[in-house]
Amino acid sequence: MRVTSAMFMRNAIARLFQNRADMMKTQERIATQKKIEKPSDNPVGFSRAQRLHEAYRQNEVFLKNVDDSQAWMDNTSSLLDQLHQHAMEAVTDATHGLDAVTTDDVRKAIAAQLRGILEESVAVANSTYMGKNTFGGTETKISKPFQQNGLDVTYNGNDGKIKRRISKQIVMDINVSGDELMNTNFFAAMKDTIEALESGDQDAIKTAVENLKSAEKSVLRLSTVYGSKINNLQLIKDRLTTTNENFRKFISQEEDAVLEEELVNLKSQQVAYQATLQSTSEVMNLSILKFM
Repeated sequence: MRVTSAMFMRNAIARLFQNRADMMKTQERIATQKKIEKPSDNPVGFSRAQRLHEAYRQNEVFLKNVDDSQAWMDNTSSLLDQLHQHAMEAVTDATHGLDAVTTDDVRKAIAAQLRGILEESVAVANSTYMGKNTFGGTETKISKPFQQNGLDVTYNGNDGKIKRRISKQIVMDINVSGDELMNTNFFAAMKDTIEALESGDQDAIKTAVENLKSAEKSVLRLSTVYGSKINNLQLIKDRLTTTNENFRKFISQEEDAVLEEELVNLKSQQVAYQATLQSTSEVMNLSILKFM
């Protein structure tokens, strides 16, 4: 093949431009600390990085749902603990009414204490979190889900469950409904115990106190089961957090430039560019006239 001076010039200039382009790309990677910014940089790597970004963003949404759920559940758990404390206090006070030496006046004083505990318990059951009824089921905006009329406590909410998606596979119920509180029989047992103490009927007091003890255990069981859900939620949060840390590491491996390697590459490209300039200059200066 006949190589003309024009062909030689074009090839030499093309090599120079390619060397300069390579240096510019390396300098850009050093400046941005990214080796992939657009699909043309590395189609396969860019696609893989985008999938990792999407998985990471999805997990961030799940983590936000977990944080919101934890705040609600921690508040609910605290209220359940308060109710259980009230139940234990009521059992302790009511048990004193079983003593044969206890007078009617003392029993009435105990009944008055239990009335105060009942009112406090209803107030706890009507607690709100972020403007929403904690124990109202999905009726989170009604005035008061629990109404007290004398010793009678009624529930006006529903048994609906507030749900949160905390992973692709898991949707968790995060609330305790008022129906579940009513099913512990705590409020009814309190009413029966107060009435029995005020009447002074020993047999009625004994039966009412036993029912109150059973209700206290039911409140504790409800609190314990709910506490286990909080523990499970924390395990899920830990798993999501670890997964996202791994995603960040994988994304970095796909996208981030290794500065030490890029600096070495830049130095090598600079040497190659200078060598190309020098060799091209020397060859271009060659002429048959110099040998005549």
